[in-house]
Amino acid sequence: MERGKIAQWVLIGIAAILFWQFGGNLFGKGNEEIQPNTFYDANRLPDAQRQPEQICTISGARFEAELSSRGGSLRHLRLTDQGKYSKNGKPIDLVTTSQEWRQPLRTDLRLPGVEKQQTPFDNLDWKLTEQDGKSCTFVYEDATSKLTKVVRETGKPFELEMTLEVKNLSAEPLKHRLTVEQTSWRTTEETKGSLGRISEHMTDVVAATTEKVDRLHADAFEPKDFKDKEFTNEYWRRSPGAAKWVAVSSVYFTKAAIPLEGPAPLAETQIEEDWNRDKFNAANRENDKDTHGHVYRARLAYPDVELAPQATQTYKVLSFTGPKEREVLAGVGPGITEVIDLGTFSPIAKVLVGYLKILHKAVGSWGFAIALLTITVRMLLFPLSISQIKSSAAMRRLKPEMDDINARYKEDPAQRGLALQELWRKHGVTNPVLGCIPVLLQMPVWFALYQALQTAVELYHVPFLSARIIPDLSDKGEYFVIPAILGASSFFQQKLMPPQGDPMQQKMMQYMLPGIFVVMMLYLPAGLGVYMLTNTWLGIAQQVAVERYLSRKTQGSAGIEVREKPEKSSGDETKSAPALGKGKARVRG
Repeated sequence: MERGKIAQWVLIGIAAILFWQFGGNLFGKGNEEIQPNTFYDANRLPDAQRQPEQICTISGARFEAELSSRGGSLRHLRLTDQGKYSKNGKPIDLVTTSQEWRQPLRTDLRLPGVEKQQTPFDNLDWKLTEQDGKSCTFVYEDATSKLTKVVRETGKPFELEMTLEVKNLSAEPLKHRLTVEQTSWRTTEETKGSLGRISEHMTDVVAATTEKVDRLHADAFEPKDFKDKEFTNEYWRRSPGAAKWVAVSSVYFTKAAIPLEGPAPLAETQIEEDWNRDKFNAANRENDKDTHGHVYRARLAYPDVELAPQATQTYKVLSFTGPKEREVLAGVGPGITEVIDLGTFSPIAKVLVGYLKILHKAVGSWGFAIALLTITVRMLLFPLSISQIKSSAAMRRLKPEMDDINARYKEDPAQRGLALQELWRKHGVTNPVLGCIPVLLQMPVWFALYQALQTAVELYHVPFLSARIIPDLSDKGEYFVIPAILGASSFFQQKLMPPQGDPMQQKMMQYMLPGIFVVMMLYLPAGLGVYMLTNTWLGIAQQVAVERYLSRKTQGSAGIEVREKPEKSSGDETKSAPALGKGKARVRG
């Protein structure tokens, strides 16, 4: 197969991948079904009977949290690292939900379908009884129950510990079922990616249990999915096994809940499609950029507990709400680093990220660390590339003979193919198809590195070289400098390759492929641009070095000749060499 034809299939493959990832948005869902009503509202205290809201503030390591007496839940959690985790001069607030019944760490104790319950309402008004800047104590008490909820900072970055004590004051046994959830709200517009890049607000729900880790996106919660066996009658998707932790995660940040004390909970997840259902219009609901989106929910669902009179049940949950910094996550609990989605080749990606951190400590720059990582990977993979580079260099030297064969047998593809194969065999040139195998073997490393760099919060809001040109390695650079340089470098690299195929295929390889690189890099994170640019320059350097080395061993013309084989004669066969049959080739000389 000629290199030009290989290029055609590569381009078709790239187009198919891009359409698979982003093309669905062009046509919409085309789905008139809607999700079942996932809001369970058994009994709510009327707004007219609500008590005034009280706010408690906790200053912790690298964050400040505000909790409300309505539900004892988080209203705000702001990151206090100036510059690194701020936008437009304001600290990033990781609480994105505004409705009381969708606030993180809200305490829900009621069970659906149970007559005698521990609490009378879903929306409880707690009393803020104590606060000291490091902890908040909320108390709810009526004739049947006393609930004490203490939220405190642990001294570690981005951590809050919640302790809940449930006491039955009734003269009869009462039931409760505790659920503690983490939530996030994002509009559809926010989660849309650009060409070749996922949005930093792309969010998933994660459930880690003793059996598996489920990582789910909105497409796992289509209306038809709620009929699957994994879903409960409350429309939550329950993962098998006991919960280790649950989380709602975007690309760079996560909100996780980890059980510490109490009965073993289950891990449940749900993604609600949220929009104005009173004005239902299936064709237009996703076009409403301001109101259409999803509420991402992950919760610890504890088993039902029946408390005898004066009996008490205690629960303790650890909440982590912050950036997915690997060193910080490692100190939260075992396995919690799995909230970082490193894709299919995560074992390779973990090794690359670990090495990248070592390089950063050595050079003090994430940009130069990426360049050094790329150099290391390229050197390690060089043995796999050398055969392809040698083959490319040899084909470049054999271009006159190949052009002669192509011209001589342009009307007979079979003869031309056999003649080319014989020419390559004569000079030890690898068949172009076989030469692609080393490249394919390197693909897992490239994919792993691509995913690792695209999800590394360490690159978030980190400038490189010039803050005016590359102000953020996790975002596209200014003035499209990297795409322009990469396109020019790719064009030069293609000029070094031996032209193959017809003129149209040659132009496609020389102009279209660099053009694709430019377009893809327009919106990709600059950190990936540093990797791709370094990788391209190394490829050029290796190609030139190998060609110069092999040029000293250049052989002469191969002299491929193809002739029709005449009928055998009984005369003197020494007068001329026997002609070759159709489809046969011989090297002359």
